[in-house]
This record gives sequence, structure tokens and C-alpha cells, in this order.
Amino acid sequence: MTGGNGESLESAVVTLLDEGGAERRFVVHDALDADGHTYYLVEAADDPEQVLLLREVDGGLESVDGPEFERVLTLLEAEDTEGGIG
Repeated sequence: MTGGNGESLESAVVTLLDEGGAERRFVVHDALDADGHTYYLVEAADDPEQVLLLREVDGGLESVDGPEFERVLTLLEAEDTEGGIG
């Protein structure tokens, strides 16, 4: 999967501001458009154990959890499986 500039999203590192205004760096592993939203699966650059699913809303990003997290993660896994065939 590639971003708009042709760079692989799997290698993209982005800096985001958390709710407290602190900068945090994340590695983007995947992106998916579903149900009118764009979702990003990211991992904290300094803590690979911290994996988040973010949803684009009103020019910003918010964390996704609960049933929506499970549903989108299932869609991402299905997309990866389909992309690996052929």
C-alpha cells in the first residue's frame, strides 16, 4: 500500500499530537477506507507494544476501540489476505 507520494505506508513515520499537546511518533502499518472513514493502524515508534487504530474525523484523528476496533481490524486482515493472493 502506498501513500499519495508513492512512499510505502508500511515505512511511513508520522508525528502526531496527543490530547495533552505532546508530540508522539508512530509508524504507519496500514490504512483502510471503510464506512465513509479512513482508518490507520499505527505503532508507537518508541514502544512497539503500543498499537493503535485511528480514525480520521473533522481534520483530526481519534482512537478507535471496542466493537468498531474489532470490525475494522477484521476488514484490515481480510484486505491483507486478499492482497497476498496472486
